[in-house]
Amino acid sequence: MKLFRLFSFLALAICSTHAQTNSINFPATNSISVPKPLKDFLLPAPKNGGFAMDGYVLWCSSVIKVGDTYHMFASAWPGHKTTNGWKYSLGDWTSQSECVRATSTNLFGPYTFQEVVLQKRPDEWDNSRVHNVKIVKAGNKFVLFYINSANQTGYAVADSVTGPWTRTDAPVIKASNPAPIVNPDGSVYVFCRLRDSDSVNRGVAFLATNYSAPYVELANGDNLLPNGGELEDPTIWWANNQYNVVLNDWKGHATGVNKNGAQYFSKDGIHYTLVSREPVFTKTVPFDDGTSETFSRRERPFIYYNEKGEAVALFTACMPADEHARIVVQPIKNYYPDNK
Repeated sequence: MKLFRLFSFLALAICSTHAQTNSINFPATNSISVPKPLKDFLLPAPKNGGFAMDGYVLWCSSVIKVGDTYHMFASAWPGHKTTNGWKYSLGDWTSQSECVRATSTNLFGPYTFQEVVLQKRPDEWDNSRVHNVKIVKAGNKFVLFYINSANQTGYAVADSVTGPWTRTDAPVIKASNPAPIVNPDGSVYVFCRLRDSDSVNRGVAFLATNYSAPYVELANGDNLLPNGGELEDPTIWWANNQYNVVLNDWKGHATGVNKNGAQYFSKDGIHYTLVSREPVFTKTVPFDDGTSETFSRRERPFIYYNEKGEAVALFTACMPADEHARIVVQPIKNYYPDNK
């Protein structure tokens, strides 16, 4: 009974944080008004934008603006120098991934490498990798979430976007692929992926009263995606009194194609609704010079949104056949999910 009351309190706290009503009804999915899909607002990506590094594979981007500068935090790991040039391997993320920071005065790039931010620590909980990085601002602190191995999420905190960074002594969330959002009252909602004992990638959520408080799992860890949906790599933003999520559609439950982009929304952070069965994005990226490129993998979506809650850029990790992955930025024409 105490556990039930705790979850009920947390669910109400999410709603009240964003000035919603205290009594919320959850009608059947087919009667819920859904927004126009984000895919209809995507624009061609700048051919020379984004972030690429010779000698490195790039993945897991996350961007925050400080002053007039955009700071991208991304996962990166080195390729292997051979007599025939560089050879890259996506699989090296499991032991070599680290967090790097790059900057640009243009949201769409190109971004320029600045520094290695975090690396694995041999004798600590993050002893195998630093991956799935996501940066947020919580009050006057910068908080950088990341994972070690599966279902181990912790964070580092700093007073400046350039550090120095202090890490947690242990994981704070038993899940992976964190998508954090800081509410106006300082509480932190984190939408994640949890791979369970049946190898199902559930959508789960956690709530903390502030970034350094305990993260409490919501809804008993049940899958929050409807109709057996599964996921990787969620990104989240708040607009129209709802949580809006874009993710990779694991096993194609929502879009029919494995790892296409899918879009969901939720008024309370627990009950999610699919926006459209059409994918938000596919493996093909159109560019502003009229060309396009079809990648072998396109993952790790990140939505950058403005102070009005309008999504204005989609960042994805894009991997060509040689596995030299880079971050591609696709502009969005001021998308607001108004559910009309």
